[in-house]
Amino acid sequence: MTSAIETLSRRLCPWLAPTLEQFETARRAGSLGHAWLISGPAGSGKLNLALVLARRLLGAGDSPTELDAAAALAALAARHDPLDRHPDLHWLHPEEDKETISVDQVRDVIDIFTLTAHRGGAKVAIVEPAEALTTAAANALLKTLEEPSLGSYLLLLSHQPGRLAATVRSRCQHLTLRAPDTESVATWLGVAPPVVAEAKRLVGAAPLKIAAAIQAEETSVFNKLETDLAELSNDRLEPQTVAQAWAKGDTELALSWLRRRLHEELRSRFTAAAGSTEVTVPAAATLHNAWRNLPARTLLEQYDRAEKLLNQLGSGLNIDLALQAMLSSLVVSRGRS
Repeated sequence: MTSAIETLSRRLCPWLAPTLEQFETARRAGSLGHAWLISGPAGSGKLNLALVLARRLLGAGDSPTELDAAAALAALAARHDPLDRHPDLHWLHPEEDKETISVDQVRDVIDIFTLTAHRGGAKVAIVEPAEALTTAAANALLKTLEEPSLGSYLLLLSHQPGRLAATVRSRCQHLTLRAPDTESVATWLGVAPPVVAEAKRLVGAAPLKIAAAIQAEETSVFNKLETDLAELSNDRLEPQTVAQAWAKGDTELALSWLRRRLHEELRSRFTAAAGSTEVTVPAAATLHNAWRNLPARTLLEQYDRAEKLLNQLGSGLNIDLALQAMLSSLVVSRGRS
């Protein structure tokens, strides 16, 4: 049976092909660096690309075949399962029940990099996600970035590269992933473009997140969030009721969705103010109309608040009360219904 890592290293999501060619161009030109920072939104395919690159560096130069959505999602879900892999491929990620990559994990890889490769070729370490490195771990990694061992390569994956120390970023060559257009994702998934457009509005532009949402039929969850928030904004549903539901359910999903919707609404207003004829997405009209009388400043304040609450999840904050305060600020017509 093919392992998750083998699936992701032998096959490539189609939108990643130009970035792979960028890497190959550097290799053919003899300008291949020791460390690469692969950045892009969560769900854009960074791990898939890193494993294909690792396979190339470890001596398998065959061209990858196309990776379909079902295989991509299955492989990503199982990527940390214990399994056999290439002895010269090493993987740093937060250990079970932890959120950071420790200095000891980095030191283990540094020690391995000083040894001869098991198969006599290159040695590759993938750091995923790079922003999970503790300060001590990043400082330890900096040593090998400055004085790399011959034939050793680091692939740092990050969807928040700004959180990495500038000293680490500056010593890496960069590969930045961009989301493909709606039509390309629809072709890859084998669905109609409007289905992708709706999922994209709800979960963002990252294709693997779109694929997961469509596969799990999550659009109904987001439609419920949209309806409830429109009802709340029109004072037909109590903020406390919505806050309690969000606190008991998937709070991170609800807050991430709200942040995207607030961003979308603000962008729509600023675009209109600039004289654009851009049309509002029909599916978003209900909430757009409910928020029509809210000042842009209020929307911006709640966007910032949603961002802060996302960062504070799991910190001991009374999330129920925090959600209630935020949602109360989005009620447009208190006492008028």
